[in-house]
Amino acid sequence: MPNALTLFKSNCTLSDSWLQAFDARAVAVQGNLVITTPNMHFVPEFHHFDEEDLQARADGRFGVIDCFQWPQSYDDAFCHAVCIPRKEAFPFPHPLHWAWFTPSQDDLKSIPGNSFPVGMLAPDKVDGLQSLLKLAEQRVHDYRKDQPDRGQIIYSRLLYLRHAIARLKSHPLTFRDLLIFVTDAQRLFLDIYSYIDWVLVAQPRTTFGVRHEVNLGWMGGFAQSSDICEKLFCAGVPAWYVRASAYIPPQMMVVEPILLTRPDHIIIAMYTEGRKIRPFEVIYRGQGGRNRHTHICCLYAGTTHQDPESDKSSQPSSSSSRPAPGPKLSAVGKAPKQKGKQRHRPYFIEARPTQSGESRDKWKDPDTPFLPLPNLHWEGAMKIVVKDVSRVRTPYVIDRGYRFPEPALLLGPKLPERLQLYLANWLAARPLWIGRVDHDPPRTYPTPQLWRDFLGSVPSVQPQSSKGKEPDGKSLTATEKGKRAMRDLFGDDLLETQGDIFSPDGVVEFRGEQVSIASLATPPSLLVQKITWELFELGFRYELRDLDHYLARGCWNNDAVGREQLLHSIFPGEAGLVMWSEAFPSENYGLWNNTLMGCLPYLENFRRLLCDWDDVPPCLLTPLTSDNFTDTYSWEVRRAAATFYVQTFFDHFGRPPIVPHSLPMQS
Repeated sequence: MPNALTLFKSNCTLSDSWLQAFDARAVAVQGNLVITTPNMHFVPEFHHFDEEDLQARADGRFGVIDCFQWPQSYDDAFCHAVCIPRKEAFPFPHPLHWAWFTPSQDDLKSIPGNSFPVGMLAPDKVDGLQSLLKLAEQRVHDYRKDQPDRGQIIYSRLLYLRHAIARLKSHPLTFRDLLIFVTDAQRLFLDIYSYIDWVLVAQPRTTFGVRHEVNLGWMGGFAQSSDICEKLFCAGVPAWYVRASAYIPPQMMVVEPILLTRPDHIIIAMYTEGRKIRPFEVIYRGQGGRNRHTHICCLYAGTTHQDPESDKSSQPSSSSSRPAPGPKLSAVGKAPKQKGKQRHRPYFIEARPTQSGESRDKWKDPDTPFLPLPNLHWEGAMKIVVKDVSRVRTPYVIDRGYRFPEPALLLGPKLPERLQLYLANWLAARPLWIGRVDHDPPRTYPTPQLWRDFLGSVPSVQPQSSKGKEPDGKSLTATEKGKRAMRDLFGDDLLETQGDIFSPDGVVEFRGEQVSIASLATPPSLLVQKITWELFELGFRYELRDLDHYLARGCWNNDAVGREQLLHSIFPGEAGLVMWSEAFPSENYGLWNNTLMGCLPYLENFRRLLCDWDDVPPCLLTPLTSDNFTDTYSWEVRRAAATFYVQTFFDHFGRPPIVPHSLPMQS
């Protein structure tokens, strides 16, 4: 087969400064493709057009189609991938070398007294990953100062990284899970690092047409058009232009024809334990591009819901990549409820009196200046829902706990010092909990009582370690109840590192606003309305997500990425369901935009999502367009969608949903 050495003549007299994006500092041939580069001395093998299995290998990475190990084709949705650091550019003792270390069995430290085959990551390896976290935190801090309007997405990745390293530090794991959790943390770090490099360094260079010196520390990428190649060339990004041989101009300048550089150093062998091959599951099959990259960035759920001695039943056999029969994971990575003696009982706590001693009707808001006004459509739906218990589907399939504290529960205390505690605890825990619900949901969501115990926890004088003998539940003090609730929600790592989540003399943050703890004893009504408005919004978004995962499970199984994109498109912004750091909105937006055309795309996406549920009302079956979307029709569709959602939610949860409210009135 011909290669570049036989097809092209070298011309070493050419200066690099003479080269255009479609010329060749180096050129290589791969099949019928000619790959040129205007700014590099080698040409990597191109893996894109073949359908390949995306599957973790023996080192926990995804082989040659892993964008964090080998250059991939440029994609506008993941443009920052071209700025991923290259392992070869940061050898030991450079601080970044921890982004590529691979744990061995010796790095799994057994737990004294634990007979299961689990352990924890060696402390020196945890320290290495924490050094990456510190680098990422500093870069994100500087980035958010430089780009105050663009920091939310990357901050969510930083929260995931914090959680990933905290889990590796304090959570017992099998080596199989530990391996993937380590590489997940490394990918998160590289994703953060490359995103900031792209936004602050590479992307601005693409707009000026001035060519910059190539950065050999960046991964680079393949371009399938001269425009993209020129864009990367100008930015100083390593670029390889892929063309069929028929499109190579005869006058193309060639400095050096070379042979392909093959990824011989990348591990492609399957994971083994002893002599037995135990491959990880195939999470995607297809060509390179956006879908493959999306799946590479998905985080591993782990198998900690199973006994480590029996987790083999859920793994693929050595002869097939298809999972063997066994417990299946839901779309959010949780094990389904098992039928048996442990019946799922309704939360009797819902009829519990509030601290004022009066039973609260959860179908309507309490009379308080601290809650935003209800939305008319949702308020109407809550009034007309049929609350016949015979409609409720039992046994419950979806976790009935509360993804976030009920907004009214946050305002339950009547004494100022108790209200101060509730607000301070929530604001301090808010970023960590939002990140956890979005990325790594708990096995079971908290009951209202667990939320009360946590929100009412009093900071101790000395940090209390979570280790040692657990007090008897009947003799717990209020402080111990709070600590137990904190541990149930966030794990031991939070207590070990901080003891308490806020200092009584300190400050907490809400959407960029610094709030002193002392001021929360008599908080401004507008501030509390903003906090509770956000809780209404978050509760609605994540309850909608979990209900849709069940009712439209066929859609999630067939196209999880597309379904998630549809869910996210119901809400404005680029962060999906997450919201915490952007400026507080100044007017109703998204589904409840004050203008007719402003709400149209969001309402249409909400309608499309609901149409995949059973028993959808006929008026929701017609697509919404600018031609048929009148004021009257808008009112009818919103009312029908809200009523259908509330009734469907009650039928599956047996309790009221958390629903959106009107934006607080700005002073």
